[in-house]
Amino acid sequence: MPKNKKQQTELQQNQKNRTHIIQVILDDYEKGDKISEGKKRWRSYPDKSAEWKHTIKVEGWLYDEIGRKELNQQVLELQEEGLLEDGKGRETSGWYVRGSELEKIVYSVKNIDAFYARDGRTPKYILHYEPIHQFQKEIQFLKASQNQWKPWLLSCIEVLEQDLEKEKIPSICTEKKETYFKTLTGLNQLEEPMYKRIFSKRFLGSSKTFENDIQSRIIADARKWNPFADEDKEVMTDDEVLSEIGIETYHQELSVKGLLKFELNGQSIDTSIWKYGTVLNAEVLKNALLLPGQNITRVITIENRANFMAEPFEEHTLFIFSHGFFSPKERIFLTKLREILAGSNTAFYHSSDLDYGGMRIYTFIKEHIFPEVKPYHMDAETFARYQDRAELREDTYLAKIRKMDAPEELQELKNCILETGSTIEQESMLY
Repeated sequence: MPKNKKQQTELQQNQKNRTHIIQVILDDYEKGDKISEGKKRWRSYPDKSAEWKHTIKVEGWLYDEIGRKELNQQVLELQEEGLLEDGKGRETSGWYVRGSELEKIVYSVKNIDAFYARDGRTPKYILHYEPIHQFQKEIQFLKASQNQWKPWLLSCIEVLEQDLEKEKIPSICTEKKETYFKTLTGLNQLEEPMYKRIFSKRFLGSSKTFENDIQSRIIADARKWNPFADEDKEVMTDDEVLSEIGIETYHQELSVKGLLKFELNGQSIDTSIWKYGTVLNAEVLKNALLLPGQNITRVITIENRANFMAEPFEEHTLFIFSHGFFSPKERIFLTKLREILAGSNTAFYHSSDLDYGGMRIYTFIKEHIFPEVKPYHMDAETFARYQDRAELREDTYLAKIRKMDAPEELQELKNCILETGSTIEQESMLY
């Protein structure tokens, strides 16, 4: 595009109702939204020491817009006031024929304040930076409101700061800022899990505000910044993510089958009397005191309830239903169990679907609960036995498995899935 046409396009972008050359000058000064485009123009405001000048080439369209007589008169008056460059020579003179035919208009940035005052326009610099600076102050106040922030919540805040440094106002700051800030504060103050509606009422004023207005944003933030929240929705549900950050949508319960001894309110409990399994609710998990001398040789965690129920009672085996990812309270309880069993030669196993989610759950248990865990019915032999019940997977799904860093003991299962392009659900092994 020829240079004069490009300039004409830029100057005409805001030409509606322009009747004075000052409006054209300010539109020229304020053009360019990218930092690289605007850094020598409106972003330099209000630098009184700036000396740069800019030239506007006068074309026929400018006369058409403002009027030849009016434009010439306006330029003459501004030159007489010293607000536009005037004089002799091609560097300053704006006339082909003085008073009747303009060649160019040369303005200096040092006069921009005067142009704004004449036009009555709020400078673009102020319109652009004032809300940014205001949000920066509010975020600083938010950070200072807590003695210490949980790391993942601090990351949420720092991302907002980084956006503002790039002169980008995060949408959450304009749409739901107050609710978002109150939610971050509430989550930081949580020391114990709290039911969602109670949390919402306590920190947001209404029992449904969290779920209706901010839950999706908080879940997305947690998946990105909380180390215990998996980013893949196929692996960890939204409810499980909420549980990780202390928001309960259901009772945290641990189903067990086998011999487990603990003390509760001064009374000794032996779960082996329930041959078909029992459930330890959230309060039991919190208050139970696991006893030494557990007679457990194997601990087997199982992802799916049907498979957990199908396992027969074994005297020295403790079966645990994982329902997917163990919640924070469950992890604390199971970590204490591992400590009690230390030195007893107890073996730990996990059984899951033979798929991406199953391998992710296994890896999570290995990293956060039982480092010694081994696969249970999660090998090439099991895969081959039930391959006729496998489900074919799309390439996008297989790509996730190919990319994942599976523990060494799951490599043969990973290879089976990639070689066959299929996965097997744990429940299909029951018939």
